[in-house]
Amino acid sequence: MGIELLLAGGAAFGGYKYTKRFVVRKLRFLPKARKKAAPWLAGAGALILAAPLAAALPLIGGLTAAAFGAGVAGGVYAGDREIEGTNIWGDRRP
Repeated sequence: MGIELLLAGGAAFGGYKYTKRFVVRKLRFLPKARKKAAPWLAGAGALILAAPLAAALPLIGGLTAAAFGAGVAGGVYAGDREIEGTNIWGDRRP
């Protein structure tokens, strides 16, 4: 149980950090990535992609797949909020 919790936390943290950086750097000018449904869709997609891996490996369970999906959704949301606070060059100047 303890190993699975560590793996779930690592998957959530990794999914969050990678997705936030990807949204801020690559999807800055893509309007569809800034819609309100984008975090939900990204999180559901990550959960669907991680579910077969969770079923195949013994240490990775459904909790890890769900944590990864939640981390990806949180990363998309946080990246969108960071984009709102910056100008076109990515600076936080007014």
